[in-house]
Amino acid sequence: MYIILTSKLGEYDARPGQGIAPVETYEYFFYGKKKANFTIAEVDGDQGRVSIVETAEDGVTNSVPLKFFERFGSVEAARAELKQLVTFGSIDARLEKTPVN
Repeated sequence: MYIILTSKLGEYDARPGQGIAPVETYEYFFYGKKKANFTIAEVDGDQGRVSIVETAEDGVTNSVPLKFFERFGSVEAARAELKQLVTFGSIDARLEKTPVN
């Protein structure tokens, strides 16, 4: 199974925990300005967690169980969801694939 992790620039970072492996990463641009990073990650089992880390100086870290993430049966299904998320009428939004860290 696969999930999509979102890190919003200047606000928070989503960091996969044990049993969650990044597969593809994309930068999201809205009217030419980078706004977020999306990562499609493969999930091994149901017990993993994702850390959501606020980027502020005294940022809080939240550990979120996988049950709160939408699951996709394939990488292709997750890609289709990302495409749908960033496509709305004639707005200037795009995804650029980047190397997985």
